[in-house]
Amino acid sequence: MSHLATARMTDDAYNQPRTTWLPRYRFLGIASSLCQPLRSCTKGDKCGLPGSRTGICRRAAQCPQGIRSNGARCEFIGDIPVVCCPSDAGDSTSNRITTRIAKQECERIQSGSTRLTDHVSGRREEVTLGEFPFMALVTFAGDDANSIRCGASLIAKRFLLTAAHCFRDLSPATVKLAIVNLDEKDNDEYAVRQLHMHEDYRSRKNDIALLELEQDVVYQRDVSPICLNTDVTDIGPTVNLTVMGWGTDGDGQTNSKLWKATVNEVALEKCQQMFRTANLPKTISEDLLCALGEKWGDEYTDACGGDSGGPLIMRMRQKFYLVGVVATGAPCGSAIPGVYTRVSRYLDWIEQRVWGNQN
Repeated sequence: MSHLATARMTDDAYNQPRTTWLPRYRFLGIASSLCQPLRSCTKGDKCGLPGSRTGICRRAAQCPQGIRSNGARCEFIGDIPVVCCPSDAGDSTSNRITTRIAKQECERIQSGSTRLTDHVSGRREEVTLGEFPFMALVTFAGDDANSIRCGASLIAKRFLLTAAHCFRDLSPATVKLAIVNLDEKDNDEYAVRQLHMHEDYRSRKNDIALLELEQDVVYQRDVSPICLNTDVTDIGPTVNLTVMGWGTDGDGQTNSKLWKATVNEVALEKCQQMFRTANLPKTISEDLLCALGEKWGDEYTDACGGDSGGPLIMRMRQKFYLVGVVATGAPCGSAIPGVYTRVSRYLDWIEQRVWGNQN
């Protein structure tokens, strides 16, 4: 973690999981002049839909309705369709989309630490107790339990979000909260009742999982959940994101302390090109997010072995938002971005299991 060394997966020089083994919508008022899909619309334009409704041209993957938006396709970027995606507000009838559960739950979460400031990109810093009260360490059952480290994020009283690849060979036993130094015994530990791995997890695709606990977590100063990022649009390279973990550093040295580092999103097309240029086999789909920090010494800031399953977060309006889950990447500290499971692409899957049919 001068880049954050973590636990991502490790099969070949590139595919290093980060384990120690090796509908944002906005209201668009009725515009006097709207582009016409398939004629004059490009990405980001306001566009018209049937029934005097309006939308904005977005990639199909960033629109919950996708290409089902009444066939209103704006254009293509290569082979990727851009569609007229409906706005989530308008009149009180057909153009209203119910606020999703994840947003409702976020409103109940108190503001994050007011003493947190952006830390310097390109270097790691120790985390203080209570700074990230949602951060958890996963412990495992079995003889090889100490051979792997994975993180997780508390998102509800009984659920934490993590990476599916952490559990390819071992089963989760407990999660530890209110802990930053593994040498200290004072923490809140909860038994895992059930592991919910994504049903379509295959070879690093859909690398996401939920840990369901035996009992409710007691919220306190040093223990509280994090909001889920519900914005389906790209965050952009100017927003500082924070990654954290108990993983290794670029030299493969393990550490008992929790570290944090700053990274920034790398555009999907650029990330794909970087992986192709480096002859790395990973397919970077829109279900993933790439991020990398500044160069510090001989290494770039990144997650590494042992950080798998941990959070990639942003802070907005005094709250933390879970943007990604540490998944995989090139060798730690290289100029190739780390790869994270994009949380906003799995909101339906998460909400169904965590909050059920709650309105």
